[in-house]
Amino acid sequence: MSKRIDETQLRAALDGNTEATTAILRSLDGLIRARARRIDRDSAEDLSQVGREALWLSLSRFTDGCAGQFVSFADRTVTGAMMDAHCAMRYPGISVDEAKLWRSAVKRADGDLAEAERLLCSAELAWRMSPETAKAVKAAARFAEPLPEDEGIRAPAEPSESDTGRSRDRVAWMLITLGAQQRTVLEMSFGIGKYGRMDDGQISAALGIPKTNVSAARSKALKRLRGQWSRTSLFR
Repeated sequence: MSKRIDETQLRAALDGNTEATTAILRSLDGLIRARARRIDRDSAEDLSQVGREALWLSLSRFTDGCAGQFVSFADRTVTGAMMDAHCAMRYPGISVDEAKLWRSAVKRADGDLAEAERLLCSAELAWRMSPETAKAVKAAARFAEPLPEDEGIRAPAEPSESDTGRSRDRVAWMLITLGAQQRTVLEMSFGIGKYGRMDDGQISAALGIPKTNVSAARSKALKRLRGQWSRTSLFR
């Protein structure tokens, strides 16, 4: 990431200013999306969301330093998070470390899976697997499949009156981390911002997508927002 961040803007974001935080995300979003496409074009939207969440968490974990140091720190954090997420999506059933070693072995073996399995058991890579583990990793490693949707996710509960302002800021920022379609579906579903509350049929017609896509986008977005809400204390 080479995008420049204003020092005053960074200080304000580190102090919990929502507008400054959102400005930093918008400033780096193009770079996040480009990095996600380079990792895996087919999964770029999901990876971009992982990258945005990682950028947000970078602000809560960055202790002190100039804007340039923050960008370097955020770059490492965002790239690492997206790479780990890609391994988890592409190689379900095995650990991220095992997936990374498998990818290294396949690359070293020029795509020869039998040779890659042999390399896993050798001392030629970062660490050696047992023949049984190597066989299991080879069997589990496969191309990514669509992630299952959780239709049981419900909208977050209304915040208490005393927390309304603070919660509104957090929700507004978390919405920015979503992909454009997921964010718009949520805004239309719950009457957020410029949209009035709309049902799935109205959203489908407005966006030109099937009703099933509306439900899937909302489910995935709510699941991601719930995870963000429980993990971060940036605006608390």
